[in-house]
Parts: sequence; C-alpha cells; structure tokens
Amino acid sequence: MKDDITKILVKYAIELEYDDIPDKTINEIKLRILDSIGVAVPSYFADPIVKVRRLVEKFSCSNALCYPYMFSTTSIPIEWTCFLNTGMVRYLDFNDTYLSKEPLHPSDMIGTLLAIASMKHVDGKTFITSIALAYEIGCRLCDFGSLRIHGWDHVNYITIATSLSVGKLLHLDEKKLSEALSIAACAHAAMRQSRVGELSNWKAFATADAVKHAVYSCILAESGITGPDKPFRGEMAFIKQLLNNEIDEKPIKDLENIPKPYKVCETIIKHYPVEIHSQTAVEACQVIRSKLGNFTVDDVDFIEVGTFRVGYEIIVKDPEKWDPKTKETADHSLPWIVATSLIYGEVWLEHYEFEKIRDPQILSLMKKIKIYVDPDIDRTYPEAIPNKVRVRLKDGREAECRIDYPLGHPKNPMSFEDVKYKFIKLSKQYYSRDRINEIVNIVKNIEDIKDVSTLYKALTF
Repeated sequence: MKDDITKILVKYAIELEYDDIPDKTINEIKLRILDSIGVAVPSYFADPIVKVRRLVEKFSCSNALCYPYMFSTTSIPIEWTCFLNTGMVRYLDFNDTYLSKEPLHPSDMIGTLLAIASMKHVDGKTFITSIALAYEIGCRLCDFGSLRIHGWDHVNYITIATSLSVGKLLHLDEKKLSEALSIAACAHAAMRQSRVGELSNWKAFATADAVKHAVYSCILAESGITGPDKPFRGEMAFIKQLLNNEIDEKPIKDLENIPKPYKVCETIIKHYPVEIHSQTAVEACQVIRSKLGNFTVDDVDFIEVGTFRVGYEIIVKDPEKWDPKTKETADHSLPWIVATSLIYGEVWLEHYEFEKIRDPQILSLMKKIKIYVDPDIDRTYPEAIPNKVRVRLKDGREAECRIDYPLGHPKNPMSFEDVKYKFIKLSKQYYSRDRINEIVNIVKNIEDIKDVSTLYKALTF
C-alpha cells in the first residue's frame, strides 16, 4: 500500500493539465527555459563537463531509450543524457533558486524534462505542463520540511519532483507512477556533505545524479518493477529518516484540490554567477564603487558585511570559504565574492579561472573583511535576501549600501528582454546571431510548437 503523501503527489501529477496553468506561470516558465539553456551553453566546454562527455560517449547507442545530450548529436542512454544535461545547467551555479525551509534550484530539472519531452516528441504545451508540475512539487516540498538542517541535501526533493514529471511525460498510469515515486524517494538519499568545506565538482553533479535516479526509477516502474511500501510515512521512510518528522503538511495537502501551479513565479533568476544569498552583495558593492570612485586594495581600511544566518552558514562560516581554491568554493564564498565585486565591479565567468580565484589582490582584500549576522537583516529572510556592505578607506571616506531584493527576485523581476540579454551574453561566443534569434523565438512561442525536439535540435553546435 502507498501512503497518503504518495497518493496526493501522484493524483496531482496525473490530473494537472495545460489549461490549469495561469498565463503568468507560463510566461515565467519560458524565462526559465531560456535561462537554463543559456547557462548550460558555456558549461558544455567546462573541464568537468568535458570529462563526463568523454565518459558517456563510450556508451553511445541507438535504441528507443537512447537520446543525444544537449548541443550534441551523439545518442547515449537516456538516464545519462539527463545526467549530463542537468550537470550543464547546474555547473555554473547560475540558474534559478527557490528559498524556503529548504533552498532549491528547481530549474535543475529543465534539462532532463527537455530531453525526455524531445525523445517522446511531445508538444510545447505538454512540455510546459511538465515543468509547471516539477516546480510546484519541488518548491512545495521545500515548504514541507528542511533537509539541510538534518544533514541531507536539497537534491532529494529534485529526485521526487523529477520522477513525477518524467513519469507524466512517459504517460505512466497511477500505479506505475506510484511505484516510480516510491523507488525514487526511498533508494536515493543524498547527503549535505556535498556543500560544506572545500566544494568539489560534485556540487553540480549531485543534482545530475538525482535526476538520473529519477529517470531510472520511471524506466523501472514502466517495466513493472514495484517500489517500497509507504515511501513517505513508513516506519523507516522519508519523513522519519530525512526530516525527523519535522514537517508542515499543509503545502502538500493543499495539492488535493489541484490548485493552479504558481510556484515558479516565486523563484529567483540569477543576475550574477554566484550563490543566491550573495546576489545582493554584488549589487551593493557596485553602488559602493560608484560612491567612492577609484580606490586600490591598499586604500581600504576595513570592510563590514551584515548578512543573515542562513547565508552565513552556507557561504561564510567554513574556513575554506576564506581561502577558496576551486571554482565551486569561490562561487559559494561571500568574502571572495565581495572582494571580487569591489575590485572588478562584478563577478563573471572569467573570474573563476584559477589564477583569478587566487589573485593576490583579492586574497589580500579578503583579509580586511568582517562578516556578521545582522539581526535586523536576519528577520527578513527568506522573503528578502539582504546584504549590507560598508567600506571605509584609510583617508576617512566611507560608503555603505544595503540591498534587499536583487534583480531577478519576484519583487524585482527580470523581463523576457533581461533574460534574453543574459542568454545572448552567455551564448554569443558559440552561436551565430541568426541561431540565437531562432532559439529565442522558439522558446518565446514554445506553447505553439508541435514537437519539442525542434528546440532541442536548434541547440546543436
């Protein structure tokens, strides 16, 4: 027997239809499709992604469960396609974020859903519906309970949401979708250790592994394999083992009424390739630079940064965040991000080259930074994600700036033109202007296309 949580999630997944989706939600989904493709483009050429591409191409195949990974024409087993697609979307740490009891990067699922939808030749409306479902389930699970405080990783929610959305694209019936969800929820528990200390390549690939498991679970269930009993409520199941029974059931129970999906509208699109809790710090540093004019590292007396507790725990407290040696650690280091922003005026992809991560100027400026949890700021999280930066120069001049809502936040949203600009900036080195326009136009009118593989093929380098 399956438990009530399983029944609610499966019922919502099966019954949700395109006509249930509000126009605002559809428009926000289009932004995230374009954004996810954009951040994946340069990732294709990143060293960890290249290593995985070389690995998976050894498994090239041509049967019904094989499909090319993004930007390529080489078909590989679909679960590896989804692994690689998600790894590319996630690698730069530049895709969207949802903040609640548990933070999540829900667009981690888009590369997988794009591959499955293209392989099955579904239309644009079906593809949009699968994304709306993924966001609604994934974000509501973040409202349901915190994995992080119990030592488990947020990608466990990605596994659950992806299994439901992939199962819907595969047209699994209620029984098989229940089995897929049960296998996905019980057989793959990822630990939070992926995101503490010196961060590794697995920071991106943890979510890739989560979607791979979700796809694998759906394929097994489609073949008739059954999953564990009571995957959420059972004696040794998800809620007890990963959440210590500390849950708010309302966000999931509310799905029984098949509400119109809207959670995608509450997620944040990133303007800079840095951890979400530091976005406002970059913007605050830009304001300070405009106020103080040109100054050097030697001119700085001290820098103070007031932040909130969650941000402090994730991107400040570990000693490694004060001496980053990897790209993965640098983009999760608030002191490094503040120092880089003050020196260069922003953080962009080129700043993650090893020589710039270890730039003596940046490391020297970091030694002048003090970061503390500001109670006034802490009270505003997660509705806001403020950082307050204060810089004092040795000549006595100083400037301070606090920003609560970065560009891309629901209270300071990006337009389609904003996301298009980001897409162009990320992809213009790899695509012609005509190809960029073709991709943008397909996404802008994605609900009208008859076969999502049209978009997938347009991405091929």
